[in-house]
Amino acid sequence: DSMWEWSKQWGMDIHPLKTCVLHFGYHNKRIDYYLNGTKITEVFSAKDLGVMINDMCSPSDHIQEITRKANGVLSQLNRSIVCRNKDVVVNLFKVFVRPIIESAGPVWNPYERQYIDQIEKVQRRATRMVPGIGHLEYEDRLKLCRLTTLEHRRQRGDMIHVYKMLNVYMDTNNDNFFNFTNQRHEIATRSSVNNFLVAEKCHLDIRKHYFTNRIVQKWNALPSEVREADCVNSFKVLYDEWTAVQ
Repeated sequence: DSMWEWSKQWGMDIHPLKTCVLHFGYHNKRIDYYLNGTKITEVFSAKDLGVMINDMCSPSDHIQEITRKANGVLSQLNRSIVCRNKDVVVNLFKVFVRPIIESAGPVWNPYERQYIDQIEKVQRRATRMVPGIGHLEYEDRLKLCRLTTLEHRRQRGDMIHVYKMLNVYMDTNNDNFFNFTNQRHEIATRSSVNNFLVAEKCHLDIRKHYFTNRIVQKWNALPSEVREADCVNSFKVLYDEWTAVQ
């Protein structure tokens, strides 16, 4: 009822049949909620801002949805295109398929190998569409198509996101997301001088692989000249150069 009154105050009517309840936590009592006397439907997964979220905070539902949609678009391209040279296939993949499986990547970036492979299979299938290279290994097809693995692109996206947050390109309060070594002591150690991040101690995999924890080791491993780049474009160039020699 309080939710209903709040929505009426701001001139927005929330329809109870278009609203759902998603319970989180192992010990959640799963209480029934009502809106204007109507019980709100309980669900185990729901879409919020384009990302599927389930009650286990696992990206499995979202990955199943985006890979299904991406494979559907890839099948349409496979049936409709006549010219199948490398540039055409790769450019169509970049424009119509890859955005589907990369949207909001920092939010749902998977850590289990089964989900990483499930996403990668989409690009594996796309590179096999190029005539004459389908028999080659996946890594060789990527080199010929001048592509990188989708897993690498998600890691790159994470690093770009961290750079933007730390350099105030985004309207966020970094104190709510990151812990720095120099906040723990005043000793001029190497990690303190380099302004390294500190990971949060976690007991659950959900928190351990949360964005602000999973990026700590990779961000601290970057050379100082990469982390201290002048702008976003410079960071991207320096990051790509550094990863190319790793």
